[in-house]
Amino acid sequence: MSRRLIVTADDFGDTPEVNGAVLRAYETGILRFASLMTLRPAAAQAAKLALAQPGLGVGLHLELCASEPEKAGARYFFSAAARAGLEGEIRSQIEAMLALGLQPTHIDGHINVHVHPVVFPAVCRLAREYGIPRVRLPAGEWEALKGFPGAESPATALLAGVFGAMGAWVGPAAEGLARPPSWGLLRSGLMKEDYVLWLLGRLPEGTTELYFHPTTDESLRAAGAPTPSHQSVTELETLLSPRVRRALEEHGVDLVSPAS
Repeated sequence: MSRRLIVTADDFGDTPEVNGAVLRAYETGILRFASLMTLRPAAAQAAKLALAQPGLGVGLHLELCASEPEKAGARYFFSAAARAGLEGEIRSQIEAMLALGLQPTHIDGHINVHVHPVVFPAVCRLAREYGIPRVRLPAGEWEALKGFPGAESPATALLAGVFGAMGAWVGPAAEGLARPPSWGLLRSGLMKEDYVLWLLGRLPEGTTELYFHPTTDESLRAAGAPTPSHQSVTELETLLSPRVRRALEEHGVDLVSPAS
């Protein structure tokens, strides 16, 4: 089997700076997909940019919490009212994308809240209803990360374990949908050139997704830790990197586009 790579930018529509980064990374870098936040102020601008670039695939970046995913997760477990309103909220964000003229190519979630055991089955049901072919499921990054300098830690291992367990729990709900292993969770906001080069040498056969949080805002530059939003001009530079592009060619990795 060949190795194929989906490259996605999250938070499309959040700010004009993120929108500009998505456009630049698509036009001159390796980016082929973006995930749109329909509730954010720059969503309409993002949709306009995307419609002018039909080769850019745009999916839904589902928002069910702006922060504190643990509290949101507890709400869906313990609040019947929250569970009752869940499908309606997901549907409203899908409909908002359609109203902007965009047919979603995939669904994922802000802070990966969509992987929650209550949320993921609802996401998959609606993806099938609306003909959205792919959902994100973080998986496999821990094994690829091992050995990268400074990346292994108890906190990272715990995060990998939690999402690995949730993925095993909810995965069957995605029957009939594409759900390639998705990498970016364990170094969210720190997808620097050296780490991405490391990952490219460890891609499994088949299709894998790498996701990023690029921006053109020079005040947001990842150093030893992610920025508060995880958005970073550093990640834009990774998407534009000639070394990354050469590594794709050297490892025989094909970039996935919406038409492929």
